[in-house]
Amino acid sequence: MTLYHAFSLIDSSRLLSGQNPENFVKVNWVCYLRDEPLIPYDRLIEDFQGMPQTGKEKLWVQRRANYLLSQEEVEELKLYLEKQYSFTVQVEAVKLPLKVEQISQFNEQDITGTIILRDRDEPFPLSVGIIGMVSGHRDLVDIQTVGELLGEIDRWNQS
Repeated sequence: MTLYHAFSLIDSSRLLSGQNPENFVKVNWVCYLRDEPLIPYDRLIEDFQGMPQTGKEKLWVQRRANYLLSQEEVEELKLYLEKQYSFTVQVEAVKLPLKVEQISQFNEQDITGTIILRDRDEPFPLSVGIIGMVSGHRDLVDIQTVGELLGEIDRWNQS
């Protein structure tokens, strides 16, 4: 089985201030709180058997490994984002087993917000819970839904 890292790059030239040289917002799409791995951890994570059997590090590694998406999940995500928001999704196949130091595909200190792919009243059409981790612009800290992100982009664009 091949697993994937998915992300969108959204032009943010309308959001820039003089202090921020970046010209896009990157949204890493991850499976949030997957209960069971898509493939057994000993095939998913290099030297998984050699890791301490308890502790925060092992839990952190398992959670981050579970962020990856299957082919079917990627296809669902692409259809949803393109239809609902006109976002394109870029996909990278991940080489397995994962090396622990390479699991995180984004710098967590740069995450400025999260995007939940639905409002409370909207049915969630994806088979798993997927969230977007926004990085690349400090003014987007309080963004929680795609609608809020688009609203913020529109607000800045009107300025």
